[in-house]
This record gives sequence, structure tokens and C-alpha cells, in this order.
Amino acid sequence: MKKLLGLVAVIAAMFAITSCGGGNSPKSVADKAMAALQEKNYDEFVEYVYIKTKEGEDPEAAKKTLSGMLQGKADKAYEKKGGFKSYEVLSETIDPSGDKALVKVKMVFGNGETEEDDYPMVKDEQGNWKLDIGK
Repeated sequence: MKKLLGLVAVIAAMFAITSCGGGNSPKSVADKAMAALQEKNYDEFVEYVYIKTKEGEDPEAAKKTLSGMLQGKADKAYEKKGGFKSYEVLSETIDPSGDKALVKVKMVFGNGETEEDDYPMVKDEQGNWKLDIGK
């Protein structure tokens, strides 16, 4: 499930974060994304994901596709682990360029298992932090 189910390996990179700041910081955006995942609100979750579309491609259609993929995979993965119980942001490191960051997150599942991973963040064209899942 590392890097959010991968999408299995890719999307877990989205599991980031606990609120340790407001506004548009990597931590705050990851916190919002994690809260959406915990609530199984995948449409909201994809709003915090950096999705690069090709010319002529509809960004909203790409978000809907990703949301649908997540719903099936994440629900099954969480169910196997007793649900997604909680998360905690352990650290945030912003690259000297100011356009990339890594957020270390600890996830706790209903069966007592925990996972810690680094989740990449990137600024989009408008300067907003987004989870970078490589899409």
C-alpha cells in the first residue's frame, strides 16, 4: 500500500499529513487530503493532487477517473487493514527551490498496523501545493 495503493504505489504518496499550519503549506494541503481519504471522499481528495493534463485533455475528466480508481482500490486496501483510523504528520521538508517538498506521514489502521512514508508535494502552475503522484 506504500504510496497509496498504486496506483498502488503511487497514490499512497498522497497519504500525507496532519495539520501543523494553515493556508497553502505542504502540511496543510496534505492534511486536507488525508482528511478526505479518511472520510472516503475521493472527489475532494483529488482536488489536492497535481494532475498534469495533455493539451485538449479535460482536467475534470482526469480527476473523475482518478477518483473512481481510488474508490475501488483504497476501499479494499483499507478494509483489509480494519479501516483508516488516523494519521500524523511527522515532518515537512521543503526543497531549496521552494517548489517541491516531502512530507513524512504516519498512518494508523484499525487493525493496529502503522505505516510511515514520505510523500512528495509540488507547486502547481498557480503556486498551490499539491500531492505529486506522477500523473
